[in-house]
Amino acid sequence: MLDCEITDASAVDRQLRAIEGFERYDSEYSLYFFRRVSTGKMPDLQAKIEATGIYVCDNGPGTPISEEIALRMAALGLGQRWREL
Repeated sequence: MLDCEITDASAVDRQLRAIEGFERYDSEYSLYFFRRVSTGKMPDLQAKIEATGIYVCDNGPGTPISEEIALRMAALGLGQRWREL
């Protein structure tokens, strides 16, 4: 979990969609799917915007994507810290 107060979800949405490897958004579960190297059914990483931050599920090769998410949130001025769930 990337803890940060989400005050403008639309700005966060735009940043997530701009990340290299953004594959799709699932509106039913509000999940962003990212794929850069995975070739199977599992994406590299999934993310979800929540009021208290961004939930990130790294399926193995998603570390560079999670690092980019943190950098983009910092660029939006959102202070953050990683917390393991």
